[in-house]
Amino acid sequence: MNGKKVGNTMGPFKMSRYLLALRPWSFSASFIPVVLGAVLCWKTTGHFSFMLLVLTIIAVLGVHAAGNLVNTYYDFMKGVDSVISDDRTLVDHLLTPKEVVKLGVVSYSISSLALVFLVGFSSAKMEHLSLLFFGGLSGSFLYTGGIGLKYYGLGDVVIVITFGPLAVLFSYLIQCGSVALFPLFYAIPIALSTEAILHSNNTRDMNADRRAGAVTLAIVLGHQLSYKNVDSDRELGAKEKVQS
Repeated sequence: MNGKKVGNTMGPFKMSRYLLALRPWSFSASFIPVVLGAVLCWKTTGHFSFMLLVLTIIAVLGVHAAGNLVNTYYDFMKGVDSVISDDRTLVDHLLTPKEVVKLGVVSYSISSLALVFLVGFSSAKMEHLSLLFFGGLSGSFLYTGGIGLKYYGLGDVVIVITFGPLAVLFSYLIQCGSVALFPLFYAIPIALSTEAILHSNNTRDMNADRRAGAVTLAIVLGHQLSYKNVDSDRELGAKEKVQS
């Protein structure tokens, strides 16, 4: 009944609701590592392809968007999301669960198609590209889908790896055609920055996550330490603004 109601009330706003469900404001977390990997390859070897960069962005953003949708679906089904949650796509009936699933499949399909082109145009070995790509894809799904790593205290680890070393190394590999270890060091600040954002969100949603059985870093640290870390991040940001 809800699904039918949503479909009838969207009208011309349906596309905007689909876009909102993708959470595009979070895409910088995957866009920046991709650009960084390409820049590192260019600075060290002189190799750079704008076409490969665009295809890489499509592949990585597609996985990121699909991961957001998987998170939306499973958090709603497990009762984590509520009216005070950051993502209220299903809570506010902007889309139906079935529509979220379909959009997730489309996102994964687009990213996989981009991978096919990357395999064809990049000099990197197919097995290396596939290993990194499907590693990131699996992480984006298993964060809350499937076994739900978020519910076993491993969600933060998945995010740090996926939006840091994995994305940077994937982009570097596509541009250079070979793997190097030094890009991993450049990926650390990006990974920690993304984790800081995730931790802030998880601190806010701590009670809802605990009721749903999730085990996040915020829950492990507890209210006092979690909010102290968030306040420290805010104070640091304020100081940087003053100094600038």
